[in-house]
Amino acid sequence: MAVPPVILVFDISALSVSSPSEWQEFSRVGSCYIPQVVYEEMKLMFDRSPDPDLERIAKAFNRFYASSGWQITDANAHHPTLKVGSGQALTRRSRVSLAVGRCAFALSQNFSNSLVVLVSKDRALLQRLYEIPVVNLCGITGESLLQWSRTGQRPIAVSQKFQQFRTAYGMPPAAPAYQRTSPTRTTPQTKPTIVRNTVSRPDWLPDVISLLLAVAGLAIAAYLIWFLLNSADLKKYWPQTLAPHQLPFKELQVAVDKK
Repeated sequence: MAVPPVILVFDISALSVSSPSEWQEFSRVGSCYIPQVVYEEMKLMFDRSPDPDLERIAKAFNRFYASSGWQITDANAHHPTLKVGSGQALTRRSRVSLAVGRCAFALSQNFSNSLVVLVSKDRALLQRLYEIPVVNLCGITGESLLQWSRTGQRPIAVSQKFQQFRTAYGMPPAAPAYQRTSPTRTTPQTKPTIVRNTVSRPDWLPDVISLLLAVAGLAIAAYLIWFLLNSADLKKYWPQTLAPHQLPFKELQVAVDKK
């Protein structure tokens, strides 16, 4: 198996901050267990809770549990970490908290091939579980479980325990839950470089060529003008009456004598 089955154990703090619809989502992650002490506390709140919100949660859980498939367990096992410190008062809350921790520890011993995850809002209890050197036991908050059930992204504590579990049992590493593949990149084939033998030319050569072309153009224009002025076909269209200053000298002399 790539990953072990998951067993979820709930305490009152985790149930009291979630809704029936969220309880149903928790079932997607694994099998859900309610310690006997938690079930009794929920019944007590259902019957005579002074807090209206807790009473509402207790009534909703009583209706939900009937068809949820969740199980009640009285499993109990002692561990040095899950005991009351010397000089510490054993309040009702701390007694229930330790009982829930011992229940989760007992399930981890009874189901050695499963990962037991205690869901609690009690940070002190979660820290106690973290100090127990068992590869198939850990604790998370209700918020982390809700994100896990909705997105499939395991909390860090769970991922670490999965890794320890696989290492302890000699299992191969699990493939990542989401594997992104990038498109295959092909190296573009480069065209062979063609080397051409070129002869260098002086920088002034283009200027000289441009100057020669300009001179040639002027020469051609001058020739065309001269040709037009001396063309026999065009002379007949010139005016025949000339002004006195344009007349030849003899004709001008005759005109003066007549006057």
